[in-house]
Amino acid sequence: MMVTHSHGFQLEIRNELSGRYRRLVYKCWSRDNDFGWRENWPGQHKDWSFAMSLFHTFFHCNFHTGYGRVDKQLVAAWEMKEQCGDREKCTWVVKKDGLYLRHWKTIFFSNKYGNERWYEYVQHDVLQSPWS
Repeated sequence: MMVTHSHGFQLEIRNELSGRYRRLVYKCWSRDNDFGWRENWPGQHKDWSFAMSLFHTFFHCNFHTGYGRVDKQLVAAWEMKEQCGDREKCTWVVKKDGLYLRHWKTIFFSNKYGNERWYEYVQHDVLQSPWS
């Protein structure tokens, strides 16, 4: 954690609902910003970029789907980077059974000679809140 200045960060919300009720309606706000009501269909996403404070930024979100609702505080903090993975982004995914936090892991590859290297991001979704 750098004490001298803040860094950029992204918060992303993705609709990956399947089945009959696929529309997602949500509202998110922080102490400084109100992002208003949004509507996403499957495959759509919304992301916000902002400067991270030295400590944390709290986003409160109300999610509504045909499967239920979740009121969740999404915390964007430097401690969350470990949970979110190797990227400068926390991705929250809405699925049929609830709200997930997507964890990204970077896997490095090289050919047998070691002179060509590449990487891939692998995702793993962890359920945070089921619909109520």
